[in-house]
Amino acid sequence: MLFIKRFILLVILLVPFYSQAQNNCNLSIKGRILDTDTNLPLSNSTVHLQQGNRETQTDGHGFFSFDKLCPGNYTLHITTLGFKNQEYKVKLPQSSPSIDILLEHEGIVLHDVEVIGHQAAVRTTATATTIKNSDLVESKGSVLAEILQNVAGVTMMQTGATIAKPVINGMHSNRVLMVNNGIKQEGQQWGSEHAPEIDPFVASQITVIKGAESVRYGAEAIGGVILVEPAPLPINKELSGNIDLVGSSNGRTGTASAMLEGSINSIPGLSWRAQGTIKQGGNLQAADYYLDNTGVKEKNYSAALSYNARIAQIDVYYSHFNTDLGIFEGAHIGSLQDLEAAIKNGRPFDDGEFTYKIGVPRQAVTHDLAKLKVHKDLNNGAQLDLQYGYQRNARQEFDIRRGDRSAIPALDLILDSHSLDFTYDKINAKSLRTVLGLNATAIINNSVPGTQATPLIPNYDSFGLGGFAIERLVRDKYELEAGIRYDYKNLDAAGYRNQALYGGKHEYHNVSGSLGAVWKPKQNWDLRSNIGLSWRPPTVNELYSNGLHHGSASIEIGDDQLKSEQGYKWINTFHLQEENLNIEISAYAHYLNHYIYLNPTGEIQESLRGAFPVFDYMQTNALFLGTDISASYRFPYGFEYFLKGSLLRADDTKSEQNLPMIPSDRLENRIRYSMPINNDKISDSFLQIEYATVFKQTRYNQETDFAPAPPTYSLLNVSGGTKLLMGSQSIGLNVSANNLLNVSYKEYMNRFRYYAHDIGRNITLRLSYNF
Repeated sequence: MLFIKRFILLVILLVPFYSQAQNNCNLSIKGRILDTDTNLPLSNSTVHLQQGNRETQTDGHGFFSFDKLCPGNYTLHITTLGFKNQEYKVKLPQSSPSIDILLEHEGIVLHDVEVIGHQAAVRTTATATTIKNSDLVESKGSVLAEILQNVAGVTMMQTGATIAKPVINGMHSNRVLMVNNGIKQEGQQWGSEHAPEIDPFVASQITVIKGAESVRYGAEAIGGVILVEPAPLPINKELSGNIDLVGSSNGRTGTASAMLEGSINSIPGLSWRAQGTIKQGGNLQAADYYLDNTGVKEKNYSAALSYNARIAQIDVYYSHFNTDLGIFEGAHIGSLQDLEAAIKNGRPFDDGEFTYKIGVPRQAVTHDLAKLKVHKDLNNGAQLDLQYGYQRNARQEFDIRRGDRSAIPALDLILDSHSLDFTYDKINAKSLRTVLGLNATAIINNSVPGTQATPLIPNYDSFGLGGFAIERLVRDKYELEAGIRYDYKNLDAAGYRNQALYGGKHEYHNVSGSLGAVWKPKQNWDLRSNIGLSWRPPTVNELYSNGLHHGSASIEIGDDQLKSEQGYKWINTFHLQEENLNIEISAYAHYLNHYIYLNPTGEIQESLRGAFPVFDYMQTNALFLGTDISASYRFPYGFEYFLKGSLLRADDTKSEQNLPMIPSDRLENRIRYSMPINNDKISDSFLQIEYATVFKQTRYNQETDFAPAPPTYSLLNVSGGTKLLMGSQSIGLNVSANNLLNVSYKEYMNRFRYYAHDIGRNITLRLSYNF
């Protein structure tokens, strides 16, 4: 009896310890798979956990993890192509929190090998958002700036209804660098009304980097970077492609784009792609009247070749972009009294009419880009890239002129640019990644004689040379990055104005730097912080403009004493991604010494060419403070809620005044229903409702602006789509209605808001055939 009592007491004492051991199932196994010869990480290796039959793959740096494990003995099976399979024993909780597993090479014989190349992921500690191809499909036919508004913190600066360029956290124009298929876009970017000469149909994804990325990309990246990336060329020998047809009710716009790609059987390793787009639209319509002379025509095409040889990979690319844009006729007014009356009225005095004809004022722009790139992988895990790019940008601006001279361009410019980039990228054995680069550019911009008008800017030549180094440390819990860059730029400008020579030589040089970190305490969330020191020299229009800028219908006055901008941007981002919840919150502070901006003087200048508002290029110190948020939650039964918002405050720290042309606060709510219809006939069916609110901009200098800021407005947008499957082929159908309620509104960031409203209801039908 005494033995039984002692046994029961022992069981009672041991049960809590046993239960605690059983309930302590928050342990984890984390590790890294490495090549035993080079000690370099092996990505996409399969790691199988025998107990529980769980499986995962290593990431781009060779890391893997299994969470929510109880104490006990575990067996890992590791497999990857070209290496011997390995079994690894782990005992929890005695084992170390992180393990390195080395794999040995294995000789294998393969009958058929298919190698598929992929573009390198964007490696940065700054906040970066990628618009993937699945999202681009739902916005086909839109201009690039409009597509980019899908990213929190990105808005548009407009010049009427036909010209728009992206704004990242309040920065635009020469402060936002665009990279088109690996080449820095060089066009006539000396004005806010110069839209990017890029066909969005060439892109398979677009990435927006919000940090000051001057170290990696150069001086113009003071406000951010936009990467427009086409899909990798196919390696297989099958012919494939797609045809896109887009029709929009507003402007009765039609767009057709086609792409064809494949490989050449007689030349192994050679792949090709051809693509083209045509677009035509007539006068756009506000809620209750037409906007005269707002038509558009586009003819674009591109071609690419890629040859994968044993010694290197060679890529050749060429693109041609051609557009003819109408400039809203109501912004060009003949007299001071008429201009004052038009601004007071806030809209045209007549309702206009629809036509496809494009009159004057208008812009005719052609942009050609050619690229040659050689990529070589070295035996030590490093890679070399040598890239040459050539661009030619021809811009003609036509104005309303006397004496039957409207057919003669009032401004005719040709820009030729050459760039040479060399990059060395190496992953070292101790999780370090070193990137070294050199860059050289040459730009020549000339006015074409025969305009019978004084050019707004002088002819100029610009030469630049830069070099950078970036060091990146990657661990399973954190990443660290540091970079430094030096740039030298030379500008030589010369022109005639009032029969007098003007211009001059300018030399600029400066250092850029960045420090960043990513902390990943748990698998489903991370915190990143990046501090960037960047700079930007003044452009030729900021230095020497002195007259009528036709595209923006304004008088612009430059200042040849302007200094280089110096920026300091600190951006912090929290990202949480769980099974049903995704949240990203960014907060940033951007301080700029010698910030250059176009200031409305409040004056109106009248001449034989008409009456136009006057703007001066000025310089001050500025502070930008803001936050962006994007979140989504997936409910049961196929419903998903999206929230996106941005808030920005920008002040002149010298005069303690608000800066002009700063995006208003905005908030968007969206509900999406994904239909549970997925079979061999139909897939990806959805319905979506979006309600977007843009608040009134109250933080600006009312004494110098020509009209009060427009009031708060809200737009209702709806869309839906599906995909019809036919074996290896598919047809995508998509319908959207923007501004469904046909709200009459004005956007503060539209430079023509003084004269007209933004466009009204627009219903778009998209048809995509993939084969």
